[in-house]
Amino acid sequence: MISYLEAELFVLRLSRNSGVLGLAGTAFVSQLFAPYVKYDGENFRRYGILLVRPMLDFSKDDMYKICQGSNQSWVEDPTNNSMMYARNRIRASLRNLSTEGTFLLGVHKLISACRLTRTHVDYTCNLIANQSVSILEYGYAVIDLEKLDPLNVDDLCLSQYLAYILQFVSQRHRPLRGRSARLILDYIRTIPCKAALTVAGCYLCAAPRSKGTKVLVCCSVDWMESSSAEISYECSYEEQAPPVPEIDQIVLEGCLQSNQFIQNRLTLPFVYSKSSIDVLNKAKDLSIIDDSTLEKLCYLRTDEHDKFIVNEHKHEEHDLEETKFPDCNVLSLCPGETCHFMSRFLITWKTPEDLNEICLHENKEYLSKICTVNLNGSLEVRHMADADWLFLAEVCNVRSVEENLSDPKASSGKVEMNNAPQHNRYLQRSAHKALQNLRSIPAAARRTLPVLTNAQGDIVCIPSIGFRCCPSLLIQAVFYPRVPLGGGYSSYL
Repeated sequence: MISYLEAELFVLRLSRNSGVLGLAGTAFVSQLFAPYVKYDGENFRRYGILLVRPMLDFSKDDMYKICQGSNQSWVEDPTNNSMMYARNRIRASLRNLSTEGTFLLGVHKLISACRLTRTHVDYTCNLIANQSVSILEYGYAVIDLEKLDPLNVDDLCLSQYLAYILQFVSQRHRPLRGRSARLILDYIRTIPCKAALTVAGCYLCAAPRSKGTKVLVCCSVDWMESSSAEISYECSYEEQAPPVPEIDQIVLEGCLQSNQFIQNRLTLPFVYSKSSIDVLNKAKDLSIIDDSTLEKLCYLRTDEHDKFIVNEHKHEEHDLEETKFPDCNVLSLCPGETCHFMSRFLITWKTPEDLNEICLHENKEYLSKICTVNLNGSLEVRHMADADWLFLAEVCNVRSVEENLSDPKASSGKVEMNNAPQHNRYLQRSAHKALQNLRSIPAAARRTLPVLTNAQGDIVCIPSIGFRCCPSLLIQAVFYPRVPLGGGYSSYL
């Protein structure tokens, strides 16, 4: 028999107009990832755990009996009896209705059917993602519309598929829902793609040279700058013990079992249900619940939904007044440190064996104006701006010192070069190589690449495309999001 906890959550989400994915409730197994991606000196790893909920279906009475049987004391939350909270109101209503055994049994069958549908949706999303999505090393994704064939994918699977991609590219916590979900569905089904769209922290447009048959998805710089409350500039320098290898095997076996189970199912009840009311009516048509259970669930949904709307409007203005976006923090990186920029790029600055090779002193013969770090030896990290690739072009076009001396009328341009020809040649070669790499990256995707500057704002390194102003700067950047595509393993079965 299903626990009151899951029944409470089901009714709560009914009152919030959740679809079948929300009505599936809490996963029995969830893969959680650490706030940082760790670097052990050689490899990057996502350090996470499997959160298993083996007692999810236990009732509160079961928990009392377990504690009493093992002579364990427990603490009662004093707010459990307050009718100010939606869960408590729902719990009280469910206890009054549970005198009829058929009611909770019907709710149990309904939740199980929602979980089955959710598992099917997750399986389908992973399947079509493997066939139609390419993840590029520079932090953006490309959706092949011809392989996806969005006109022949049902709304539920396509919406979840797009949510997976957008959350992966932006690494934002809030899922895609409501008007945004409808907007992105309409956009992706317009073939060929000719327009651009900014939604859920991502910028979408037709991929270059694809004639609208492919869609570029990259993190939106406008969102990065305006929603700084969700931006993470986090560093992790400590070495960690390697992950437990059994977790990967457990995840693999769990996925195989779920996939085999879904493939053997001939019917899936709620794939085409677009709302909570659709789910309830479909459940009635399939005899998952009876007329009495349907009537009671509709009453609980309407009653709690009305209270939710009243409270939402009551606090709406207060919430808007309290909403503040803190200023973006400046991320600093020192030699020997590693940082995770925007939860997307892992930047490492390896310390050379000879510390004197780092450009910290003005007596270095190859030192130029832009080849200096801050007084504390650090550099600042920001995302790329349009002026940065113009700077690279200027470095490539600047004339050498010898050419300027032989031609007094020549101008060295805006970029100030020093009197060290060897360093100037290295700087120009590095800028030329970086420009070549940059030309292969769509302009919209360039803006999320990390750029390292000194305190004066001079560009010192753009590691993703190989630009370094000095050969002693052993800085690398790798696109390695904190949470992988699909959000990690979860099981609702």
